[in-house]
Amino acid sequence: MTLEQTQYVGIDVSLDYLDVGLYPLKKVERFENSASGILELCEFVKAYTVEKVVLEATGGLEYSAALTLKKQGFAVCVVNPARTAAFRAMQGNLTKTDAQDAKLLAEFAKRMEPEEGGVLDENQKHLKELVVRRRQLVGLITQENHRQLLMTSPEMKRSLKTVVTALKQELSYIEVLLLSAIHAVDELRERFNLLKTIPAIGPVVAATLVTEMPELGNLTRKQATSLTGLAPHNNDSGKKQGYARTQGGRRTVRSALYMSAVVAMRRNPVLKSFYERLVLSGKPKKLALVAVMRKLIIIANQILKSQRPWQEDFKVMTS
Repeated sequence: MTLEQTQYVGIDVSLDYLDVGLYPLKKVERFENSASGILELCEFVKAYTVEKVVLEATGGLEYSAALTLKKQGFAVCVVNPARTAAFRAMQGNLTKTDAQDAKLLAEFAKRMEPEEGGVLDENQKHLKELVVRRRQLVGLITQENHRQLLMTSPEMKRSLKTVVTALKQELSYIEVLLLSAIHAVDELRERFNLLKTIPAIGPVVAATLVTEMPELGNLTRKQATSLTGLAPHNNDSGKKQGYARTQGGRRTVRSALYMSAVVAMRRNPVLKSFYERLVLSGKPKKLALVAVMRKLIIIANQILKSQRPWQEDFKVMTS
């Protein structure tokens, strides 16, 4: 029987357990973080009129519970732990236990009214894992190549070369899987192909934008640059006027845009001209490169919004 009073649900996630807090009831129950435990959790929550369920992003431990709750019709929100930490500080709450964290998340759901979202479906999750794995492999290859420069022993050099060869083979395999997964979904394939029409954006960067910025195409210019950490923020205080800085945002997208910006200065005549004008006007080369990155994400957003390729719109987009 459903209870009439509306409840907000907070779920503290750990490797083994899911602690479920209710607000304003201030009740806490614990379930195993397993398939059977999650089903028991859902049955428990169904006994109440639930407005929203909030979980913290915990690197994937929250995924199964969040997806199952979403599939069963609950409004689920996966939030950045930094937001709940700030809420804890605002409350002056120094006590930290799993039960207390669950109650805090439930109260956060009520008072801060976070937007529903943050739960990937199975296809999105698969794509994200492929993108993450590709990034890990690239990092490992870079590390091993750097180690080769430091080694003098032929045996060590041979060992490192063998590992790099194996890592490159695995990287090629992951990239094939990634592109296949994108092309298997009509919407993703269309977005991917549109992004590739931009000179300097190749398959890897297009795949990163498609998987890491699903909002792209539904954003304003300011939102697009802010989400990638490319929007300049003032640094002024009193009479002091500091340099505006870019900060925050999605680091993986920003890294991909950096590589595209470097290529754009050679292969994209419009962005190359834009970069050269900035440098000639006195802007430092590093800041001019950031400006090219900012222009690239604005162009990508506009192309996906208009559903028209670069060749038709590039003059308008770069004005």
